[in-house]
Amino acid sequence: MKKVLGGTFYLISIICFAYICIFAMGNDIWYDEVFSLAFVKKGYGEIIALTSRDVHPPLYYFYLKAVTSVICAFAGTDKLIIASKIASLLPWIFIFILSVTYIRRRFGLMTSGLFMLLITMMPQIPTYYVEIRMYSLALFLITSEILLTHNILSGDGKRKKVTWILFFMVGILTAYTQYYACIAVIGCYGALFIGILLSKLNDKKSLWVRFSVSVLASILLYLPWLPHLKAQMASISGKYWIQPLTLRSILGCAKFVLLPVVYMGNLPVISAGLLILALLVLTILFIKRAGKGDISFALCCLMPAIIVVISGFILSALGTPIFVYRYLIPALGGLWLFVAYMSEKAVNKPLLVLLFIPMLMVCGLNMKGLGDEEGNKLAQMQLAAPALSEIPEGSIIITNFDHVCAVTSFYRPDCQVYLYEAEIDPLLKDMMGNITDNIDESKVNSIVKDEVSEDSQKVYFFGSFNSRDEIVDNWAKSGITSPLSGSFLIERYWINIYRLEGSDNE
Repeated sequence: MKKVLGGTFYLISIICFAYICIFAMGNDIWYDEVFSLAFVKKGYGEIIALTSRDVHPPLYYFYLKAVTSVICAFAGTDKLIIASKIASLLPWIFIFILSVTYIRRRFGLMTSGLFMLLITMMPQIPTYYVEIRMYSLALFLITSEILLTHNILSGDGKRKKVTWILFFMVGILTAYTQYYACIAVIGCYGALFIGILLSKLNDKKSLWVRFSVSVLASILLYLPWLPHLKAQMASISGKYWIQPLTLRSILGCAKFVLLPVVYMGNLPVISAGLLILALLVLTILFIKRAGKGDISFALCCLMPAIIVVISGFILSALGTPIFVYRYLIPALGGLWLFVAYMSEKAVNKPLLVLLFIPMLMVCGLNMKGLGDEEGNKLAQMQLAAPALSEIPEGSIIITNFDHVCAVTSFYRPDCQVYLYEAEIDPLLKDMMGNITDNIDESKVNSIVKDEVSEDSQKVYFFGSFNSRDEIVDNWAKSGITSPLSGSFLIERYWINIYRLEGSDNE
């Protein structure tokens, strides 16, 4: 029965991944992805210099540049966005290989198959397989580090030196990929420390020596980046957009991980509630039957996520809040691997197969929500593309939202993009090269007047939110007419296009 279930779970996960791949074929991007795409266009040396002004370390950008360079060499540079999304899909393939080889051999076909189903379809995760950010890569790295941690603690690996080398290398690579992924690695080291401390292995002295060497070598290799980290923290201090964390944020973490993202009345909440009940039953059954090896595995799988949450609260309490729920994504591989492992241990009677129903419900609903959301983005982008391309080359585009300003500057690098009465990230402004922020009404008047007198450039206003109507009305008082020429949606940004002209009686 377990082999049949495992094979079925593998088949479902492969089909769903193929479905997810469809949504990587669109050119829709949002604000954070503009940073990734801007870095890709720089040289490796520039990436290091510029990343020191970003809020992430540089390895993901190296990875993204390497993958997109290969794809674009064959498909063309105009496919950069799609190539970048493919780079986010690749870690799923790496995880699949890891699952069908090591996890299957070590824990069984059902554990590996269910793990792939959960890591493919559970809430939030599939979104990050098509987002041009570092989360899917960090997910693969942390999952690998968890398995290496357990391999060390189990004490039955034949190539112990190789395992330790891989543990160290994957850890330092992860630390240079994303900071909360780095914290998850610290969780792996914490699990290893506790495991060695409590274990009764014969080569305990050797384990402590290798552990100490790995810690010291990791610190030494990360030291060169610490000045950049200090500068990054100073740059966001007091002005980061993230809201302070409260006790309710703990429930928010659970909601983020367990609640399917879909608009279907109360069904998502009901399915999440049933999933919580199923997980409680699995946990109780696991605890009743758990041996020392099982407890060790639980420690390895869960410690990264626990440390990430605890660290997020501590760091946010000490200064500027710098934790959002999506920072949990890299650690979720361990969580769902442990759930799959518990299921393998618990499901020894046909009736207990019913515990899979809530998992399948949540996964199915979440995939329905993903299809609705990403499918709509693809459809809207097809409508928006002509409107964007019809803007004449060399035009001036004025925006009133920094996200729209960033996205517009990437889509139309041939145009000058202005941000009205607001500031944009200085790093993005420097990387894009066609952005001017914080212009006022007098500057708008000057731009439109020059356009009218010289007839050399067209001026457009990409208006966002309800404030666009007030802005247009104010400009009208100063003699600027703003006929509406169209509307479109890019990713998550609804935009009205106005053609700005000086009035005839100005």
